[in-house]
Amino acid sequence: MSTHPLRAGVIGAGAIGQQGHIPGFQAAGVEIAAVCDSNFARAQEVAHKFNIPKAFADYRQLLAQPEIEVVSVGLPNALHASVTIDALNAGKHVLCEKPMTTSGAWAEAMIAAAKKNGRLLSVNQHMRFDRTARAMRDIVASGCLGRVYLAESKWIRQQGIPGFGSWFTNKDLAGGGALYDIGVHLLDLILHLLDFPEVVAVKGFLSGELGKQKIGLGGWGADRFTDGRFDVDDTAFAVLTLKDGAQIRLLVTWAAFGPPEDRVTLYGTQGGLDRSNFFSDSPSLKRYWAHEGRIVADEPDLSPYPNERAWIQAVDAFIKAVRGEAPLVVLPEQALQVVRILEAIAASAASGREVVLT
Repeated sequence: MSTHPLRAGVIGAGAIGQQGHIPGFQAAGVEIAAVCDSNFARAQEVAHKFNIPKAFADYRQLLAQPEIEVVSVGLPNALHASVTIDALNAGKHVLCEKPMTTSGAWAEAMIAAAKKNGRLLSVNQHMRFDRTARAMRDIVASGCLGRVYLAESKWIRQQGIPGFGSWFTNKDLAGGGALYDIGVHLLDLILHLLDFPEVVAVKGFLSGELGKQKIGLGGWGADRFTDGRFDVDDTAFAVLTLKDGAQIRLLVTWAAFGPPEDRVTLYGTQGGLDRSNFFSDSPSLKRYWAHEGRIVADEPDLSPYPNERAWIQAVDAFIKAVRGEAPLVVLPEQALQVVRILEAIAASAASGREVVLT
C-alpha cells in the first residue's frame, strides 16, 4: 500500500470536471498538478479558480508530465476511449467519465490497455455511492427480498436537454442522447444492485421529438447552445430480460410533457424496495414485506452510510484503490457490460426488434 502523495491531471474542464472530478480529487487529498481543455481559455480560468499550477490545451502535454500518476477523463463520449488508452499507455491510472465509451469494441480496447500497462481503469458511475443506493445493495445482498423478478427505474426530466447544439446533442460525439447521458446511470445502478446478472435479451425504444422542436432546454453543461445540431434521443425506454426470466424496465427523458420523477423500485418474491427523490436533500427509501398476510412498509436506517455527495465518494473510492487501500468498486468489465446493453437498446430501437445477447 502506497502512502506517498498522489498527483492528478484533469482532462476536460467542463461542468463534470469542475463540479465532480476536481472537488473529488481535492477531497481525497490528491494534488491536482494540471488541467487540460481544448478551450485553452477555459483551462486557464479553471486552473486559476482551483489553484492548479499548469493548464494545457493538448491532453498529450498533460500526459507527458512525469509527476502525474492519475488522470480523469471528462470529454465528449466519443473521445473517452482514445484519450483513456493514451493515458494508460503513458502509465497513468484512469477514472473515465460515464459512459465508458460509445461501443463495446472500444471498451474492450480500453480494458486491454489497462491490463497491458498494469494500471487501474474505472468509470465514474457515482450513483452507486449514494447512501440510499448503498442501503439497497446491502438489503438485496442479505436475501430478504427473495428473488427480484422485476426492477423498474425512471428518471423523467421535464426540462433537461443540455443545449441544442452542444456535443451532448451531436450523435457523432455523444453516441446517444438521454440514453447515453442519464440512462447509463440507472442501468449501471440497477445492474449493480442485482450483482450484475446476465442480460439475455433487450427491447428498446428511442424518441427525439421534443429536442427537434427545441423544447426542454435544461441547465446542465458548460456549453449550452440554443441552436444547432440535435440528432439524438431525448426519451429512451427499454425492457431487459435476465437469464432467470426476471425483467429490468428503464425509462429516461431529458424532456417530457409530464411531471418530473426519479425512482428505482425492486419487486422481490419476499419483499420490495422503493427509492425516490434521490436528488433531493431528503431522498425516500422504503422497504416492503409481508406480515400476517398483509404488505407493510418501513424506512431502512441510513445512518451507517456516508452522507457525502456521491461524486465525492466515487472519486475517493477510486483513489483508495489506486493507493491499495481498497478494491476497485466500479470494475471496467462491468462498464463494458453496460456499454454493450446501451448498444443493444439503440440497435433494437433502430430495427424495431428485440436484440438477443450472446
